Amino acid sequence: MELSERNTAFAALGLNMFTLAVLFMTGGAALGGLTMTVLFAIGALGLFATYASFVAGYTVMPLITKNLRVTEIMGNGYKVPPSQDVVLKNVGGIYEATIFMKAKFYEAATSETEEAATTAYMELWERALAGIKFPMKFSLIAYLEDIAKYRENIETQRYAATIKLGKEKEKPQPDALVIDKWEKEKARLDGLLYKLTAGEKPMGAVMYVGTTGIGVSEDAAVAAAKRQVGEIRSTVANALNVEIKAVNGEDMKRCFRWETWIPPDPKEFVASM
Repeated sequence: MELSERNTAFAALGLNMFTLAVLFMTGGAALGGLTMTVLFAIGALGLFATYASFVAGYTVMPLITKNLRVTEIMGNGYKVPPSQDVVLKNVGGIYEATIFMKAKFYEAATSETEEAATTAYMELWERALAGIKFPMKFSLIAYLEDIAKYRENIETQRYAATIKLGKEKEKPQPDALVIDKWEKEKARLDGLLYKLTAGEKPMGAVMYVGTTGIGVSEDAAVAAAKRQVGEIRSTVANALNVEIKAVNGEDMKRCFRWETWIPPDPKEFVASM
């Protein structure tokens, strides 16, 4: 089995649950009711902490490092401050602060052809870039999806959309807007399944944006970077109808590592996210 963050977290959760089960089944008579209750509470708290760190580590870890004032050294002069929302570097007395953002497109059913939609997006993209007065980096990592899992996921979504559409139509006074919503969603999923049947291979994509601010102090550099993030969100995000949000914690450090190295295997890449 591959050793990854996900597998390590699952192993820790499984070991914790096994320990709690053994304690519950065998520890009562020997330790006494009160002692067993305290140990069981500690174990349950540890189980919850492990799960929270795995699911919401991007929120939990920055809080821990900020309160403990932990600065992480990344090498080559780069460091991550306790807030874990920026990467800092001192270059000849001038501070550089790099902030990474995730970019998420929302796919929706549309009556436009793919060619027309692509042309429209390219025009909006050019207009958005023309309004930015500083360098920014828009990174796209593409990989081949697991076709079996992808098809299963699409079929599950299609089944759920069909059920919701049927329930809405069965109501005494069905909502035309809700019916239209689920009919479009079902049509979109049918289109994806048709493409798979026609031999098209599904491609996954991870998009992130990076920008660097400079200043005579760490605070000034961070403030400059945050201003640039706000400008990127108000131009690119609005023009392309895409969600752009600054990332922190492990998500930010992952983007930083991707600047120089990307897992070569698709499964390894997906497991690292």
